Amino acid sequence: MAGVRRVVDYPYPPEDVWAALTDRRALAEWLMPNDFAPEVGHRFRFQTDPNPICGTGITECEVLELEAPTRMVWSWQHTPPPGRPKPPLTTVTWSLARSVDGGTRLTLQHDGFSGFRMWLLSVVMARGWGMFLRRTLPRAAAHVRDGSFTPGAIPLAERLVQTRTVPEHLTR
Repeated sequence: MAGVRRVVDYPYPPEDVWAALTDRRALAEWLMPNDFAPEVGHRFRFQTDPNPICGTGITECEVLELEAPTRMVWSWQHTPPPGRPKPPLTTVTWSLARSVDGGTRLTLQHDGFSGFRMWLLSVVMARGWGMFLRRTLPRAAAHVRDGSFTPGAIPLAERLVQTRTVPEHLTR
């Protein structure tokens, strides 16, 4: 299976988009609440309210590769409800390139989907990644100045995921 691939152009320089991808607070605003750190080998999780797509709402990840500000790879695995098997591990690769106009071309590649159930998940993930990359990542990147993200780009009520049951320290 080919996986999910999304290519998006942003008017922001790669360093700003990189900051939006690697600052835990930015990720919490444009993607999901998390305990991310930009260090190879760091294990982290994204957490949302339990839902039909992600079950428990927890996605376990690890930073596998990190080449600032051009490439990052994560492992990605949804945590199922008790009594259900874990789905196969997938990988998310972020690639950034400076565009001719000084902006950024971001390529997201999410691989590792095999079998019918994982194919269904890839269809859902493709839609989700598209929404996050078009709607919320640019808002976070617009709040980066001199390589530093300023929280407040996306208020809690405007985020794409529900976080009523998520510990507050992960959402900010």
